Amino acid sequence: METPAKKAGRPAKQGAAQTPAQRQAAYRARLVQAQDNAMLKPGTANTAALLASIKHYCTCIDTTPDHADIARRLVAPVIRELCDRYKIQLS
Repeated sequence: METPAKKAGRPAKQGAAQTPAQRQAAYRARLVQAQDNAMLKPGTANTAALLASIKHYCTCIDTTPDHADIARRLVAPVIRELCDRYKIQLS
């Protein structure tokens, strides 16, 4: 008795296979969403998303110095969460 042949490759999403460009765009959208969620709820975010949000705001400080104070205030809870999570003592 033969088993039915299974198609190789990724399963189709929404009825059709995604192109590599669509898959990459969806991946980038998930990364942005994770970074936004890290800013809203740092306690539930993964470490990669927390570090990505720090990177984003450090870049903002370098490129737009007028918004440096706002960026520092926004990144403070993220740094606090990382310090609590990994028991880092800042002086």
